[in-house]
Amino acid sequence: MRKYAKAIRATVVFATSAMFLLWLVGCSFIESIIGGKKSGDILPHLISEEEKEENPVRPIDSLTKTRGFTAKNVAAQYDELLDIVYAGGEKCRPDFTDASDEVVRVYNAAVRVLNRYIRNDFTEYERVHAIHDYLSYFIKYDFDLLQNAGNASGDDPAFRLDGVFINGKAVCDGFSKAFLLLCGIEQIRCIRITGLYNMEGTNINHAWNKVQMDGVWYNVDTTMDAWHVYTDSGDTPTSLLCHGYFLISDDLITEPLTGRHVQSGKDDVNYECTQTYDFYRNTPSGIGTQSMEVTSGAELNELFEQIKKKKRAVGKIELKLNFPEYDKSNLARPDAYASYIAAAYKKVSDTDFVLDAENGTYPYQRYPDGVFVFLIYK
Repeated sequence: MRKYAKAIRATVVFATSAMFLLWLVGCSFIESIIGGKKSGDILPHLISEEEKEENPVRPIDSLTKTRGFTAKNVAAQYDELLDIVYAGGEKCRPDFTDASDEVVRVYNAAVRVLNRYIRNDFTEYERVHAIHDYLSYFIKYDFDLLQNAGNASGDDPAFRLDGVFINGKAVCDGFSKAFLLLCGIEQIRCIRITGLYNMEGTNINHAWNKVQMDGVWYNVDTTMDAWHVYTDSGDTPTSLLCHGYFLISDDLITEPLTGRHVQSGKDDVNYECTQTYDFYRNTPSGIGTQSMEVTSGAELNELFEQIKKKKRAVGKIELKLNFPEYDKSNLARPDAYASYIAAAYKKVSDTDFVLDAENGTYPYQRYPDGVFVFLIYK
């Protein structure tokens, strides 16, 4: 499942192995780009080509025990590969003697991704963060499959590993399986969770992951952490990376207003996620010394003033608003932080995306725990 919005005509698209749904919510679409210079999008936290490891080492290669393949068809072998690399049970590396060429190709492609973006000295957190950002930023959602929903089947590559690592596009099944494979090669404990996403009372089939980091389990949804936004009148939406579902608790991901995930209870293995990683406080916003966590209205206003001074260099920004006066009940309101956000947008007089609450126009996407992705310039 992956989201896109027509500027603030938030057209949200969900696609799963069993069901597809288009949901249209309140709207205003700016047809033309205001101003000449195109703004910068939110970029992934990934190392450059020059920073990559010269002699990369994958943790799974140090395992002495191997396990081969018994399934006869390619689709079943993809699933068998996930069982082999799963770092929570018997630790094995794959023996590809009886594997199909397609499975070998997918595995090698996954290893190349890790070799490119993960250094040998990376911590467990840095590895998980890199895997999240790679999938959410670079892998496209399969809109072709969405358009041909009537002919879709579980055998389509979008539901499998080859959709991600060969075709570069997938639906939630493919995203969650790819996250599991990459974590398995890194020998980071990870499982896949199947369940539902509740959209205005309609439950949509969905899949995401739980990952163990430093002994603590967290939820991660790489599919939902890309917001597709039409920032002009073209047919192709821009994919905006965010971290709203990155390393969060069960309470947050199932919170009814912004979390909306529902675990099915049918998974063979599950783990309770009681904590949320403090990602935003520990991550720079890219504007001065300000982190991605904002703790007051004055701080939010100053940040938007700095965005204005950068002359369209910052077009979209992801922030967590964590003001002391906001308790849990205030944060659960649909209009949480609305007055503060409206005041901040006024600091940037030439925004391409306009906040107009009276007409239902809100130039931001909201996530659990006070996380917002703001659209400012195109």
